[in-house]
Amino acid sequence: MKPNERVRAVYGRRRPDQVPLILDLSHWYKKNNNVPFNLAGYTAVDPGLVALHKQIGAVSYVEMGGFYSLVSDDPEVKLESSTAGGVFTTRITTPEGSIHEERVFNPASYSYGIRKYLLESPNDFAVVERLMANLKAKPKWDYYRSWQEALGDLAYPYVQLPYSGSGYLMARYMGVENTVYAMLDEPEKVARLVAAVNACNLRILDTIIDGPFETLFISDNYDSNVQTRKYFDAYARAHYTEVARRVHAKGKSFAVHVDGESRGALGWLAECGVDCADALTPSPMFSHSAAQMRAEAGPDLILSGGIPATVFGAMGSDQAFIDSVRRWLDTRLTSPRLLMAAGDQVPPDAPFHRIAMLPELVDKYGRY
Repeated sequence: MKPNERVRAVYGRRRPDQVPLILDLSHWYKKNNNVPFNLAGYTAVDPGLVALHKQIGAVSYVEMGGFYSLVSDDPEVKLESSTAGGVFTTRITTPEGSIHEERVFNPASYSYGIRKYLLESPNDFAVVERLMANLKAKPKWDYYRSWQEALGDLAYPYVQLPYSGSGYLMARYMGVENTVYAMLDEPEKVARLVAAVNACNLRILDTIIDGPFETLFISDNYDSNVQTRKYFDAYARAHYTEVARRVHAKGKSFAVHVDGESRGALGWLAECGVDCADALTPSPMFSHSAAQMRAEAGPDLILSGGIPATVFGAMGSDQAFIDSVRRWLDTRLTSPRLLMAAGDQVPPDAPFHRIAMLPELVDKYGRY
């Protein structure tokens, strides 16, 4: 089977000849090749990143830039972003006020840390609600097809829906502490904002749903340590369930980016009809082993991930890396709903020889 045919088989509830290998190599590639990193994302195919995926033989599925643009049809609403002096700024201006976020580039980690959150209190919510009421999506399917053409058999691009209302607050624009305070102090305002974000995202989904993609992706960075069952039920469950319903009605699949503690959350996602939990990191970084993740998720949820960054990166050993890969691949014997990936992006300090080991390891230990 071709590499992307294996991914397609897993999503189609068929058993491939071996576990698919998919990787997000974008962060490693930029750091180790001194490629300028702009949070606005790719706007054209990067031949160097394509060449790296072809060298490794790993399917590329995320971090290719946006396959649609978001615009406001209200002249009084502005959504702007800019990068200057290593600071990426996002600003929203409406008649209700102006708010902005600042993220600062760190050359050591090759990433942008949040210096100032977009939302500082519920007093800022009205600005976001006005924006969400007026955002429209304009698809860029020619751009999607350009990545497909460049990657060939290694192409399986996910199309990303913006953060859900839950992820918008907790994981992205307000932070854990301020979100918790807001939930306790102003629960009605929090519920109204979450509803506004989710309603906007469903309109975006309706605009793009007939596009050429096969899997829809929400990068909510879910973490059950802070986004507890009560939080999930109140702010995430209904939205995930509705997204899954609409996507499945079109014969497509739905993946959620976890990228935190998954204990508990795997079962919740499965209950909503989510097809794939992405960015799963087993112990020792988080609580569950690969086998425990599969037991909690049940046989139908696709598990995508498997390698802790502490093992993949320079702090780990080759043997620990191999052992981690084998433990993940062993779960295929319980269910073929499995993708071999990193715990998220391949960490920028990962030795190249470990990345290059993966195809051989999957071929040796991941066959059916």
